[in-house]
Amino acid sequence: MKKRNIEWALFTGLFVGIVIFLSEILIPNANFFISMAISGLSALIGGLIGNKIRFSQRKAKKINAK
Repeated sequence: MKKRNIEWALFTGLFVGIVIFLSEILIPNANFFISMAISGLSALIGGLIGNKIRFSQRKAKKINAK
């Protein structure tokens, strides 16, 4: 696995963990399906944010290399 993919996966996992932790605090008696929907959406959003951060870092390195 490339270093960038590992960073992206770690960011996504951390994002999902934080969102699930906050949802358990804010909605303690949530239905199982609501918890799964929150988990899935947070994974999707975290992946998109992580991908955007990864590409912006790559772009900055290309600009600095010139």
